[in-house]
Amino acid sequence: MNNRSLRLRLMVLASLVISVILIISGLAFYWLFQRHVEKFVMAELTTHFEQLAAGLVLNPGGQLELRSNLTDPRFLVPGGGLYWQVDVKGQLSLRSRSLWDAQLEVPTPPEQPEEDHAHVLLLPFGGEIFALEKLVTVEGEAGKETRAVVTVGLERLRVTEAAAVFARQIIAGLAVVYAALLFGSLGMIMLGLKPLQRLKDAVVLAKTDEDQLSTDAFPSEVMPLVEEINALTEARRAQLESARKRASNLAHGLKTPLTVLSTVATELATVGQHAAARTIKENTQLMRGFVERELTRSRMADGSRSYRAPLRQTVESVVNTMKRAPRGDALIWSTNLPQLAFVQMDATDLLELVGNLTDNARKYARTMVRLSYDGSSFIVEDDGPGVDETKLESIMSRGVRLDETVNAVIDGQGIGLSIVKDLAEVYQLQVSATKSVLGGLAVRVELPLAPSRTA
Repeated sequence: MNNRSLRLRLMVLASLVISVILIISGLAFYWLFQRHVEKFVMAELTTHFEQLAAGLVLNPGGQLELRSNLTDPRFLVPGGGLYWQVDVKGQLSLRSRSLWDAQLEVPTPPEQPEEDHAHVLLLPFGGEIFALEKLVTVEGEAGKETRAVVTVGLERLRVTEAAAVFARQIIAGLAVVYAALLFGSLGMIMLGLKPLQRLKDAVVLAKTDEDQLSTDAFPSEVMPLVEEINALTEARRAQLESARKRASNLAHGLKTPLTVLSTVATELATVGQHAAARTIKENTQLMRGFVERELTRSRMADGSRSYRAPLRQTVESVVNTMKRAPRGDALIWSTNLPQLAFVQMDATDLLELVGNLTDNARKYARTMVRLSYDGSSFIVEDDGPGVDETKLESIMSRGVRLDETVNAVIDGQGIGLSIVKDLAEVYQLQVSATKSVLGGLAVRVELPLAPSRTA
């Protein structure tokens, strides 16, 4: 696909849009997961705080004590991941065994019971914890009471590891979703562009079969384009038909004056003015050849490889016509052509090409003309005198024509081949002239086969 491909542009656009959406979605999911984890941590710490606060009592000496240990075993293992600490002014802090002999530094203890502080604290032996701090009032005997700051913390590494695992999993999941969406987008793009491919195929068929595109076979979004193509095709067809009619009218209009000039030349010869007669005859034939060639060029199609024309039927039609021409019925016509072969050329142009090559061979053949097709080239051979080997290359050279001289036109050699060269130039075909195994001239024209029609 090149950089002007609509399919490529849509795929790039789809991949960019999908990437942006999935990246934003991944970040949003990760943020939501972190918020969920933070709420879960705070809920767990609150539960531990409530258990801890319920177990705090004042002994008869007014010292704060923990009457019952917390049930989570992580509080009992040094560095176990869960920690608690109770701070009272003037007393040693109460701590969980998980802190061992270390102590948490609480930078901003709450000053009112309704205050809850939640932030990250550093562990004395390394690492961080999510900490929840609250101020509680513990009542003792005889109305005694004391205030204590209770801190409960969960190791932050446990939480970040869980978040990292979730991030890896969500990246893997989104990668799978990305691939699925990308393949799905490719399928939708292919399906969405299918009417354009059908439109292209329909244009080729309409061009070769001279039919209009069906307005019922395409989606409404493509209909304006279909209508414009129909209008353009019809205008082009009308222009080509008009040009061919004008060429035919011009040919008929020139035919009579040229015939009159030929008659005058004959009359001059009968009265002894042979030089004048020969000059008029030569120039008449030269004019006839040039007019025929230019009229043929005006009738040519545009050279598109989308045309289809039957080769065998065209050749057989030309051969039947040649048999009615002078000496045609006396020649042996040999053909070796595939039964069902269509070539990439307009039917009228193919008829012109085959006709000129065959007529040229008829003029110079002694006893036989052979027409064949080898799968890629159409070959016309005769057993006539042929062409001098020094002129074989110049016959088909671009810009060199044997019909540029009067003698060549009088001899009849060159006009037909010039028309063949013009057709080959329009259709970008290779043409070559060689000596035939029959002894005369062999002209080979590249004629690619048209692709088979699908139902």
